[in-house]
Order: sequence, then structure tokens, then C-alpha cells
Amino acid sequence: MSRGDRAAGEAGTAPGEAPEGGGPATETWSDRLVAFLVRWRKPILVLAAALTVAGGWYTRQLYGDLRSSVEELLPESAPSVVAARTLGPKLHTVTHLSIVFEGKDGDALERLADDVVARLRQLPKGMVDSVEYRTDAQSEFMHRFGPLYLHLDDLREIQRRIDARVAWEKQKANPLMDLLGENDPGPAPPLDFSDIEKKYEGATGLLSSFRNGYYQTPDGRILVILVRPPELMGGYEANKKLVKAVKETVASMQPARYDPSVKVGYDGEVESLLEEQDALVADLASSTAVVVVFVLGALWLFYRRWRAIYAICAALLVGCSLTFGAAWFLVGHLNANTAFLGSIVLGNGINVSIILVARYLEERRLGVPILPSLQVAWRGTLAATFVASFGAGLAYLSLSVTSFRGFSQFGLIGGVGMALCWVTAYLLIPPLVATIDGRHPDELPRQAPGYVGLFASTLVQRHGKAIRWGTVLLLVAAAGGILSYRGDLIEYDLSKLRAAKSARSGSMFWGRKVDQVFKAYLTPIVVRAETPEELERVVSTIEQSRKALGAGDPIREIRTLQNVIPEHQDEKLPLLDKLRRSLSDQRLSKLPPDQRKLALELRPRPDLHPVTVAELPSSISVPLTERDGTAGRVALVFPRVVGTLGPKQLSEITGLVRGSIERSGVRAQAVGESLLFNDIAGAIWSDGPRATFAALALVCLLATLVFGRLRPSLWTVGSLLVGVAWLLGAAAAARVRLNFLNFVVLPITFGIGIDYAVNIVQRWQLEGEGSMCRTVRETGGAVALCSATTIIGYASLLVADNRALRGFGLLASLGEVACLTAALLVLPAWIERGDRCRTE
Repeated sequence: MSRGDRAAGEAGTAPGEAPEGGGPATETWSDRLVAFLVRWRKPILVLAAALTVAGGWYTRQLYGDLRSSVEELLPESAPSVVAARTLGPKLHTVTHLSIVFEGKDGDALERLADDVVARLRQLPKGMVDSVEYRTDAQSEFMHRFGPLYLHLDDLREIQRRIDARVAWEKQKANPLMDLLGENDPGPAPPLDFSDIEKKYEGATGLLSSFRNGYYQTPDGRILVILVRPPELMGGYEANKKLVKAVKETVASMQPARYDPSVKVGYDGEVESLLEEQDALVADLASSTAVVVVFVLGALWLFYRRWRAIYAICAALLVGCSLTFGAAWFLVGHLNANTAFLGSIVLGNGINVSIILVARYLEERRLGVPILPSLQVAWRGTLAATFVASFGAGLAYLSLSVTSFRGFSQFGLIGGVGMALCWVTAYLLIPPLVATIDGRHPDELPRQAPGYVGLFASTLVQRHGKAIRWGTVLLLVAAAGGILSYRGDLIEYDLSKLRAAKSARSGSMFWGRKVDQVFKAYLTPIVVRAETPEELERVVSTIEQSRKALGAGDPIREIRTLQNVIPEHQDEKLPLLDKLRRSLSDQRLSKLPPDQRKLALELRPRPDLHPVTVAELPSSISVPLTERDGTAGRVALVFPRVVGTLGPKQLSEITGLVRGSIERSGVRAQAVGESLLFNDIAGAIWSDGPRATFAALALVCLLATLVFGRLRPSLWTVGSLLVGVAWLLGAAAAARVRLNFLNFVVLPITFGIGIDYAVNIVQRWQLEGEGSMCRTVRETGGAVALCSATTIIGYASLLVADNRALRGFGLLASLGEVACLTAALLVLPAWIERGDRCRTE
């Protein structure tokens, strides 16, 4: 008989041939299906290959549209998202790229800035709209129109003091006073206006704090250049070209020639977007490489048989390809949460194939031929893997019912992935194994139980009582950790969730340098109303609330065209004309130098006239006008805090702005980073618990329906809850805060963590009471391998630079370890005790 004939016979593919040994007396529907899959394996595998290629093409399209913005995580109906999409096309953007120079020679940094700016202004207008690095326009404006911004009462008080001093000087210089014996007019009235100057420090202090008119700290060590791209330019590729051109320009100037100690960094929305996107892509590549290498290593250590590994990997490749190809149609893009589902689906989806192939090899080692072995494996694992996979799928899908896109899209893709990996495993493993093993049929030597299963069963047998007491003590410790939790439960500081490199040497690091220069929160909340009158009502309502808050007011300034254009200009001009005439050159020449300098600063220019919008510096007027030129409907609200806003400030500012809009009863919208962050926290609070309880309820229901009996269902769910309790206790003791990514750990742990208990309980039911130690010894290795691949998928995120992903990977890995430990040690120890008690 030829080798091909032997292979065909052993695979059971000859038409009408009855299965040999190990086959059931009565053929079931699953036996007939497996025989069909093996018989028609060639066309089935060709079809699978075609679907893989098609899915791979759409997967490439999906990963080509990676959106790292946190706005992509919020629901479409979130107020900040609606406002951003409505107002975005109407308002001028304030997007910029900051170039930061830090060195020891302030004069050298100024020369470097002059030369760099000259080069930057030669870049194409389609790439750079404007470059700012000096206060010349603002200073000139204040020098020309500054007196018009003084309050009428302050102008009158200044005039009164000057008149008093002029009168004193006249009296002192009058020779008739000596004849009348009144030659002592008393002390000169001081020309001191410090009390009035103090009122306007907020408007003039920032300009005076810059060194030599540059955006520079007073000590000259840090200097900032702001590069603004054209408003119609946006997106990753455009930002990348701009940053590349700017960095090449700066590098061509050889900054070290100006100051050997100089360091150059970049910040701003343009750099942050680019930095986060690049970090996600790099993290994606590194985590994928880790998953592939370590999963293959784990499979080899368990199977020591490349044929089994080929079949498992081929089925998984088809499942993953179809999953992400379908995701392109269902979602169309990836966000910061879903970008790493590839590693997670790979680590979770492979479990079905692992269990199926492990059961197949058990039969083959008993000398059973290929087809009957596949049939036994199919029948023996179908129910358990169905509960495990669809339990995980339902847990994922529980996230898809939320409105928070960071959860819903993650859940949708993950749920589809679990279902497709289960289906492809059961449809493709039989034809793959028949094809691979059928070419070189051989007898497999009997294999001793794996070290993991043997170790776990030995612990249960010899130390069951200690395991049970340890379980109780750990549960008490977990409860203590949860009850002792203090502080904010949600992480409001999104800077702690960005790339670690950004904080060490990237945009976050240099952003703190920028804060030292400007000493103000540069990203305002933008409020837009339908009419100037409605805007005035909103601003008036905010101001009333600010007065009620007193010292606790979280807002530094509200800027509108109404308050950047001086009030009562017609009344002020005559007063200022009189003031200018009072401070004539002749009178000023008689003052001491220091007082003469102050009086010159107070003296209005002779060409003073009412300020118009067109004469405002562009840095002030542009953000307050709309793209179509409409003015008077926009307000900028600047927080008082410099740097990162805490949860208290976020909540106060959001309530102040949105509450004022609601109370004023006008048509207005507000958009800003602080509102966006507050909406994310609100969505987590709203959707997170709902998804978590839904996942737990669905998993419990599925376990009950599949087992059909209360006792095994309770054992399964109880094991899961023990592992989850340990996870929560450890997280609470470590003071882990919830964020937009790690909140999904609980729902998916419910779905995936139940996998291990289901396989143990299902095999125990088949073997009968008193068989738990044998069940753990024979099944524990495969269960541990399933957990290992899942842990590898999660742990691969520990190499990510993004701290949100790293935290998610650590928390999810801990959940897996906890649930695996509960399934292999706690569950058998308690079941073994119950079996013994019933026997006695």
C-alpha cells in the first residue's frame, strides 16, 4: 500500500468506510460533520485561504486608519463632541507647534531665535501660516491704546493727582508767596500710581515679564517660538510634514554654535498628536512581536510537535484575519482602545484550538486513528469551549451596548473575534490536521502528564485544607483593600495615560518649560452663541457665579470682543486729551528722572483714537472672530490653574460654563480640553458599571444554560468570582485608578476568566465524582496553556510606551493569573472536599 493510501485510510476519508476504534457505536451529527470536513478538506482550505487574503486586505485598511485622539473614544452624542463638530468649521483654530530652546546664554538664544524665525518664514505658506516669538505687536498696541483701557474713575483720579502736583509746583514757584509770608506750601503731593497699576497687573504683567520682548523667561534660560499651521491643514500626514520641515530648519542652524549648552524640544497640539500616533504605531509593532514569539514558544513547550502548532496557527490566522476584516466594515477605523485588540484577540482566540488539538492528541496517543480522534475531540470539547468562547464574546459584547466608543468599539470587535475564532477552529482544525498528519501518519508515544497539571493536582491532594484556608484569608485581605481605598476612583489627569517618553523627553516634558515662559493656561474653553446679545447673557451669568465663588473661582479670565475693546471710549478721549496737555514737556522737565519716566508712560499719544477690531493684535482678534468674519459671538474662558487641571477644577469649570449656558436659556455651545476630559470621566461612570454587571449576568446565564444543572454552574461562577475578588483587592491596595481603557478589564475578565473553570468542571463531570485530581492532572496543562497565551496577549502591552496600555496590560494579566489560580487550585480543593464529604 502506498503512503498516500495509508494516509487516506487513516484519515477516514474513503467513502463509506466506517470509523475505526474510538468511534461511537451510533454516529452523531458532529461525527458526520467532522467526516465531511475531513473528506472535503481541499476545497475547504482553499476557501479559507481566499477568505484570509480578503480579510487581510481589509485588515490593512483598518490599521491604516488609526485615530489616537481621545475625542474618538467619546459617544457621538457627548456635548464636547457635538460642540467640536459643530463649531470646528466655524471658528479659527489655535493649533500650534512650539519650538523650545533651553540654554545658559539668554542673548545667544535670542540671536538663535531671530535666525530660525527668518528661515521658518521662508517655508511655503501652505505649510506655515505665521510664526510668533516676540511681543512687539502686543507691546506697541498697549503703548498706543493702553490709556483707553483705564477705568473712567481711575483716569479722573490720575488727573486729580497730577493737578494737585501741578498746583503745588505753581505755589512753590510763585514769588508772591514769599511776600505774603506763605513760602512753605508743605510736602509735595506724590506722583504715586502704584495702587492703580496694581489693578491692571493681569493685563500688563505678562508682557513685562518677558525678557527683551521675546517669549522668554526673565533669566533668559528658556525661549519659545510658536509656529501656526494654516487652518485648513490638518491630519497626521500634514502635521508630520510640518514637524519634519521645522526640525530640519532648526537643525540646519546648528543651535550649538550659538550656545553650546542649548537643548531643543517641541510641544503643542501638532507635536502631541504626532507623538501619540507614532508611539501607538511603535507599541503596536513591539506588542505584536512579543505575542508571536512567546505564544509560539509556549505552544512548543506544551506540544513539542510542529504539526499541531501549524494547524493551530493556521486556524487562528484565518479567524483573526476575518475578525479585523469584518471590523473594517463594522467600525471602519481603530482608536486608542481598539488599536491593540490584535494582540488580545490572538491571545484569547487561540485557546479554542489549543483545547481541541490537545484533546485530539490525547486520543492519538492511545492509538486511535486520525478521524475518530478528531470526532472524539470535537464532541468532547464543543460544549466547554462554546461556553468559554461565547462567554468571552458576550462579555465583550456587553461593552458594545454602551455609548462610550472606547468601550463599544472595543467590545464589538472583541466579541466578533471570539465568535469567529471559535467557528474557524472547529471548522478548520479537522481538515488542517487531516492534511498535515495524513501526509506522515505516525504513532504518538504516550506522554506523561504535564508539569503544571501534575504540580496543581499534587498541591490539591496534599494541601487542600491549606488552599481552602488561604482562599478565605486572601478574600478577607481583598475586602480590606477595597474598603480601605481612598482618593479619586477615576484618573482625571490624562497626561498620566500618555506615552512615558513624552513625559521624559517629549512634548509633555517641554510643555512644562512652555508653562514657565507664559505662566498661564494657554488652551481656553471656547463659548459661542448665536448672537452677541446671547453671548453677553452667558458671560454675565458666568461672572455672577464667579462672584459667588469668591476665592474659589477656578477661572482666570473671560475674554470677549466686548471686553477687549475699551468701554466708554468717547468719554475717555476728552479726559485723556486733558491728561496729555497736563503732562507737557515743560512740566515734565521739572520732575526728577524716575517720576518723569512714569509720567511719560502715563501721557497719551497725540494721535489717540477709538480702538477698532481691525487694530487689535491678531493674537487677540483672530480667536474671537469666526472664519466668515462674524464678530461678537465668541468668548474665551481661561482656567486659573497653570498646567494640568485636577478633578476638582475640571468639575467646577465644566459646571460653571455649561451650567451658565443652561441657566441663561440661550443657544450657545462650549468646547475645550477640560470639557472633553470631564465628559470622558462622566462616560466611564455612566457606562462602566452597566457593562460590568451586564457581562457578569450574561456569563452566569450562559454557564447555567450549558451545564443545565445548578451545582456545576455554581462551582464555575464561584471560581470566577474568587479570582475577580482577588484582582479587585490587589488593584485597590495598589490604589489603581480607573481610566478609559482599564475599566474594560472587569467585563472581559468575567468572560475569559470563566474559561478555565468551565473546562475543569466539564471534564470533572465527564469523569465522575472523585476524579478531580485526575482531571487537574490531565487537563491542567492545556488550561494553563490557554491562560498563558491570554496572559502573553495582555502582557505584551507591558512593553508599550503608552502608560494607559501598560496599566491595562498589567491589570488584565493579574486578572488572568487570579482566575487561573482559582480554577486550578481553589476550585479543585473545594470540589474534592465536597466529593469526600458525600462519600463519607
